[in-house]
Amino acid sequence: MRESATSVYTFMDSELWLSDPETAYAEWQRAEATGADRRAFAERSIVQHRSMFARFHRYLGGRGITVMDFGTDHIDGFFADLDRDCEPGTSTRLRYLKLMDRLSRHLSLLGLRTDNPAASLLPREHWPDDEPMPVFLWPDEDARLQDVCRAATFESFKELRNRAIVALLLGTGITAAELSALTVDDLDARGARVSVFVRKRGPRIARRVPVDAFALEIVSEYAKARAALSPADGLLFMATAGGKPMKPATLGQCVRSALRAAGAAAADESPRLLRNTYGRRHLLEGKTNEQVSSLMGLSSHRTATRLRETIFNAGEMDEQQGEDDAGNAA
Repeated sequence: MRESATSVYTFMDSELWLSDPETAYAEWQRAEATGADRRAFAERSIVQHRSMFARFHRYLGGRGITVMDFGTDHIDGFFADLDRDCEPGTSTRLRYLKLMDRLSRHLSLLGLRTDNPAASLLPREHWPDDEPMPVFLWPDEDARLQDVCRAATFESFKELRNRAIVALLLGTGITAAELSALTVDDLDARGARVSVFVRKRGPRIARRVPVDAFALEIVSEYAKARAALSPADGLLFMATAGGKPMKPATLGQCVRSALRAAGAAAADESPRLLRNTYGRRHLLEGKTNEQVSSLMGLSSHRTATRLRETIFNAGEMDEQQGEDDAGNAA
């Protein structure tokens, strides 16, 4: 009887993996999946794993591949796609490989796979000994770039668009992918408290982010200019009049151009530089790790913690406290 029941459950699991892999993965995580120490995953880990699996599954689905037949070439292609959103030198790649390894072993037990393509790749990876320092602009460079982002006279809509892109990245801390996906309706520029609604994307949570004061004028000016274009309900930032989305390379060019105008430079002059600068600025202003993580759409405080470490190492908080103490004494 026990063998018969086990066979039925195995059949049901197999059917679900074939018909709805994301639901099957979620149920497996809840019921059986464990970490290296054989303990069940914590709730936060389950949420992260489901989000990671969903992204991998979408990647495979977009290429007509299923979780039952992906190979090492598909894993390599996925990582090439992933590198555009993830910081280099972090543990993201290894975490995905471990997920793929557990997934392949589970599907093999169900008779849905005969191989484990992640197994041969895992020995090449290792946990980073020390994650690299996040890139950011120092406060004086940040201030100069803010000045560049303040409204000016632009000769074309394209110039206004490019500078508004930089202002919104620096003034909200959203990612390049999140900015590219914004629609006209996601920007609320009607009142004094201008904000953007960022939809859920991968592991990042949905949120409404207020635009920092320095960017209000140019973002509002851009919103008016964009409203006059067609399609009026399309993407907030378009690469062409036909409504095509902005390419990552174009966003990078916008950032580099603004940095040159501000007399600033960094090792990584991408939208990530402005996102980290935003988070660090708000930490310097007194926000907690939890508050900054929430603004940036992060489910953990790791990024905020790493940014705060750069502040303590640079002694900026100690310097600010010294100035405050001197002011109080006076």
